[in-house]
Amino acid sequence: MRILAFNSSPRDNQTSKTELVLQKFLEGARRAGAETETLYLRDYKIKHCLGCFSCWAKTPGRCVQKDDMAEELFARYLQADLAVLATPLYYYNMNARMKMFIERTLPMVAPGASADQGGVSYRFERVPKVAVISVCANPAMDTFRCLSLNMQMILGDLLVAEIYRHTSEAMIAPPLAAKVQEVLAAVSRAGAELVRQGQVQPETMAAATQDLAPPELIMQLSKEYWEREMGEV
Repeated sequence: MRILAFNSSPRDNQTSKTELVLQKFLEGARRAGAETETLYLRDYKIKHCLGCFSCWAKTPGRCVQKDDMAEELFARYLQADLAVLATPLYYYNMNARMKMFIERTLPMVAPGASADQGGVSYRFERVPKVAVISVCANPAMDTFRCLSLNMQMILGDLLVAEIYRHTSEAMIAPPLAAKVQEVLAAVSRAGAELVRQGQVQPETMAAATQDLAPPELIMQLSKEYWEREMGEV
């Protein structure tokens, strides 16, 4: 299996929790025999979709714009067996860079008679399955509700896994180190299970999304963090 991950975080790899969770997932996938590669969307020039539908009517399957999405990323996306879309959660949804990337996959589909996928069909014989990974600082899984609905509506049957990690900024807090290791081990298992079985087992997902600590401790750690940050301004 060829897995190509697209990370839309603007943060460097040392501070990005999106990257932390993504790489643990890919580590498990490699352990199960997959080949993996990560592309960082911050390194590419991706223009906004123009909404012109030329990729449907005038240049079928090809965007008329000239940028890294049209010249490289779209083709590579189609070549993957599994695409992993990894985004931090901003304002309760995917960040703008990931949304731009997804919008520019429009040449993949064409108007069709099917009522599924909003009345479109896939233009190419082979399109990748997709796993979504996201992290957020809020200490509640419900924070991902809008993102999950977006991904399910956009991807339909192509979506094979959603791994959402709340309380992500607390993952570097020393008091939570043991629990964080449990979570990351479960994320790694999720990657292996998706390669071997085509799905993530419910118990693995529960372990990957478990609370890191009681709410009172999380709130205290958050309070201490922001007091430090604001004191440095």
